Amino acid sequence: MSNDPRPDLYWALFVLVQHLSRRMDERLTIVGLTSRQWLLLAVLSRFFPDSAPTLTEAAARYGTSRQNVKQIALGLERRGWLRIEPDPADGRASRLVLTDRIAVFATPALLQAGDEFLEAVFAGTPEPDLERMRRFTLDLLARLDGQQEAPGGAQ
Repeated sequence: MSNDPRPDLYWALFVLVQHLSRRMDERLTIVGLTSRQWLLLAVLSRFFPDSAPTLTEAAARYGTSRQNVKQIALGLERRGWLRIEPDPADGRASRLVLTDRIAVFATPALLQAGDEFLEAVFAGTPEPDLERMRRFTLDLLARLDGQQEAPGGAQ
């Protein structure tokens, strides 16, 4: 058996995503979202706080295809979480515009529920380990982002 930790780590990260997604799906029923929809809203809020990104820009940050982001965004648009608007400068591009409904995540009840969820997920993990995990994860994401091919096709 190999001493290389990478295969086990790669497998474990996928399983971790499955567990986290399931738990988020359970908690998001209160606002009628799936974890994938919530993640797109979180990506838009975090990486584009003062702008409306194109589908292609959002897909690059979300880590999936433009078509996948469009499908998720269409569901969010039907529920009033965002609008998909044509880019005024380039009619081929579509922009994702968050609606005021996103403010629900800043309500005291949902902030508290989020804090309690994070406390439960990371219970017993020492702060130095959390900081190392944060740095490792953000570094890994940055490396993966750097490996992406240039987006092709219309936005």
